[in-house]
Amino acid sequence: MLGLKLKYDFIINEVAGQLVAVAVNEGMSEFNGFIKMNDIGAEIFEILKEDVTIEQVIEKMLAKHPEATEEEARDTITDFISELKKNNLIA
Repeated sequence: MLGLKLKYDFIINEVAGQLVAVAVNEGMSEFNGFIKMNDIGAEIFEILKEDVTIEQVIEKMLAKHPEATEEEARDTITDFISELKKNNLIA
């Protein structure tokens, strides 16, 4: 299975009560704008700073959130990663 990794370097900050990711370094000229997300999205985003498989993302998120089922985690993570891919943010 191919690894997943964010295409650009991002930092996550809270702005007006909302978590947002902003591209930094070389990514600033490539990606203009920001990505709004919730706490779970921010956790997934942090994991995707490394080259990982979707299974590794699921394992890491389940370790952080043992109350979630594997099906819930898989659905949430798959949807989030699909959005990132659709916006050309996964390398």
